[in-house]
Amino acid sequence: MKEELLHYLWQTKSFDLADLETTEGETVSLIKFGTHNANAGPDFLNGQVRIGDTLWSGHIEIHTLASHWRNHRHHNDIAYNNVILHVVYENDSPILNANNQAIPTIELKNRFPFSYIDDHLKLISSLSWIPCADHLSQIDQSKVPFFLERLLVNRLEEKCKRISELCKSTKNDWEEVLYKLLLRYLGLKINSDGFQRLSEVLPYSILKKQAESIQQKESLLFGQADLLSGNDSYFQELKKEYKHQQNKYKLTPMRGVEWLFAKLRPANFPTIRIAQIAALYHKTPSLFSEIIAAKSLTELEELFEISASTYWDTHYIPEKTSTKRKKKIGKTTKQILIINVVAPLIFAYATAKDDEPLKEKALDILYKLPSENNNIIRRFSQMALKAESAAQSQALIELKTNYCDKQQCLSCQIGQQIIFQ
Repeated sequence: MKEELLHYLWQTKSFDLADLETTEGETVSLIKFGTHNANAGPDFLNGQVRIGDTLWSGHIEIHTLASHWRNHRHHNDIAYNNVILHVVYENDSPILNANNQAIPTIELKNRFPFSYIDDHLKLISSLSWIPCADHLSQIDQSKVPFFLERLLVNRLEEKCKRISELCKSTKNDWEEVLYKLLLRYLGLKINSDGFQRLSEVLPYSILKKQAESIQQKESLLFGQADLLSGNDSYFQELKKEYKHQQNKYKLTPMRGVEWLFAKLRPANFPTIRIAQIAALYHKTPSLFSEIIAAKSLTELEELFEISASTYWDTHYIPEKTSTKRKKKIGKTTKQILIINVVAPLIFAYATAKDDEPLKEKALDILYKLPSENNNIIRRFSQMALKAESAAQSQALIELKTNYCDKQQCLSCQIGQQIIFQ
């Protein structure tokens, strides 16, 4: 069996608590089970137990076998001298602390069904796409939506931590934070590093000063991205403007970053995305403020209703003409940006300002958007876990990446149902 199962049973008190005794026959009353410790040291801190007539306060250590105390060298570690209770599945050896004192021990071997051990091991040993793939038919589906709600909040809170770090690096400039996040997501996975680097070499504080035309913003973005390679009249003008701005702001363009075009649809070429960024910020210089002020999902979507400048109507790359077509930010891309940038940013801002209605706004946006369509969501759908909204598809991505892939079945309400049914 795995020690993590004993941790779960101890935390949830999911074992027979009647007539507890130490392995030496003394009666045990559990007053406080302690706080689970995720760091080095005893497993549960600040517990309280009564052994015989004596009330003890201190830490609690858990092992599958009592002999693991010595195997883990706790008998030489003074950090374990305040352990008041050793909880084991099987007591196969007496143990002592660093002061050569015996540690009271209780054995849980016959205090919960063996099926818990068997079912847990089967799940974490599974080679299926997710550990419980063969067991999903056993679960109570009515409980799944509530679990998905919790997973969604977990995912947003984790994104909040990353956004908080960006806030620190930008001195709480939320417009700058939005700019950095938008560039990274517009680059897709294949060019995300390049766009992140672009946001670093060209801060939004400089880009926003170019208010006269889209071309001014394009010159800065393409120049700093080291993509002013075109020699037609349009790019000659961009180069001229960029040289002026480069001298003015003492800018150093990116070097050594390879922009990738292969295997991308032309609409996703970095050249098109950069032109769209210029258009987006020319239309709405204070984009973050407008996002916070938006009253509906429709208003949010309208903020991203833009087209690149007219040069790009007949180009995907400089100099090479193409069939005339407006280079708009497409519906799918808008949804990706709202799901992965806008909603988390609103949630993070609401958290920083302790604004519960604004938090609800972020959640409401995700519930109103349709589900994402990717491999994870399609696979879950085949297993009767169908996402009905972006909120649920985000929750399922969280489930797959931070629970299933890490075999955290004991932290998962679905896994718990299967193991402890």
